[in-house]
Amino acid sequence: MKAFGLRPRLFAALILTSAVTLVVAAAALLSPLEQRLRTDGQQAVYNAMDSTRPEFEEVNIDPATNRPSFSELTHTAIALRQRSGGQVTILNNRLETVYSMVRLDLNVPDFYAEARRAEQTHKRAAALRGGALIAAQPMRVGPRHERYVVVVKRRLDYVSSSFHTVQNAFIAAAGAGFGIALLLGIALTTTLLRRLERLRDATRELEQRGLDAPPPNDQGRDEIGELARAFAAMQTQLRRQETARRAFVATASHELRTPLASLHGMLELLEEDLDSEHLDLEDARERTTRAREQSRRLSQLASDLLDLSRLDAEIELRREPLELGEICRAVAAEFDLSAAERHVHINIKPPPSPCWAAADPGAVARIVRILLDNALRVGPANSSIDLEASANEHWRRLTVRDRGPGVPADERDAIFERFTRGSTTGSGGGFGLGLAIGRELATRMDGALELLDSGGDHGASFSLRLPPAQVNVDELADQ
Repeated sequence: MKAFGLRPRLFAALILTSAVTLVVAAAALLSPLEQRLRTDGQQAVYNAMDSTRPEFEEVNIDPATNRPSFSELTHTAIALRQRSGGQVTILNNRLETVYSMVRLDLNVPDFYAEARRAEQTHKRAAALRGGALIAAQPMRVGPRHERYVVVVKRRLDYVSSSFHTVQNAFIAAAGAGFGIALLLGIALTTTLLRRLERLRDATRELEQRGLDAPPPNDQGRDEIGELARAFAAMQTQLRRQETARRAFVATASHELRTPLASLHGMLELLEEDLDSEHLDLEDARERTTRAREQSRRLSQLASDLLDLSRLDAEIELRREPLELGEICRAVAAEFDLSAAERHVHINIKPPPSPCWAAADPGAVARIVRILLDNALRVGPANSSIDLEASANEHWRRLTVRDRGPGVPADERDAIFERFTRGSTTGSGGGFGLGLAIGRELATRMDGALELLDSGGDHGASFSLRLPPAQVNVDELADQ
């Protein structure tokens, strides 16, 4: 066990916390307990004397002695003893003993000082002496309200006894609680550290074996379980990214190798034709055209890879008002020649009123180019492509609809992943990057690129959804 490892520190913190808790509890409970018990005992005597006062005032006069009736005085004193739990002595105003529950052999009893002070001050006098409470209370006795002094002496030895009983019980309970806390602490720290060690071993295995190492498995509902699950999710994400990276390298290598090999072969053949005495111009022109096509494919792949690198670098896009009808016309004009070569008509459906969106003009134009290029590639000859801009209360939308074979249901999500081409694109398909680039650009502009339901018709409909822009038409007119 490490000297300053997590286990000794947790164990020391647990012991210290338990010890401090017990000390604070002892100080809060035991320290005032004895004084509180003594105060309660004194208050009980005082309450008993106050409650007996009316009974002393109701004692009748004995006709034989013309003094308060001794029997009624005795009866009242017994009632006071039962209420107070102490010995009761009654003195007259000359401090002569009128009634006593015990024999007084001393010339000066131990309560004389309190009785004299009560007689002189006409107030209650009390003192603690020898573990006993002595309380002297001046009383009016009988109908003539003769002045007497009632003394109650109560032993408070039970206070110390009760205090020591509670103290011993507290010490025993504290010891048992401290022991249980230590056992629970040992079990808790052992369990937590064992789970942390498994997580540590998983990280070391990941370091040694790479992403193929099994992820940690911890089903706990606490922070360690969440950490383990986050680690497993991170490892899964890294494995997915590594798989995508390998697929990217393999696909990019393949896509580069094919046009490069074709371009290299055609250039060699063209060079041979140039070196020969009889040059076939038609064949040279055909090879030059094919070489230009392969060069264009390489240029397109380089452009797509550059776009991906910019997206991965999270380069910030602009956000400005953009009229979608104008973008449709501008981008469609770029494809006039390609559409004519394929005998495809691009049908632009402008919105009934200007359709303003908040977006990056270059990114929107790039997405429309991707959609039109895909539509021209899959659309049959003598067909049309619809390019439409529309608006509603919440969104602005660009839709490209072709008359091609459509997208199978099981490929609707896959075609938006990198280097994934649909099965209906044929051998003339691209590199599987366009729709992935388009969706990421749309997401970065707080929009979405979606494949709409064709509703049973042939072809595919892709929709670019963008947030609306607040435009002051008068200001635009002034500009």
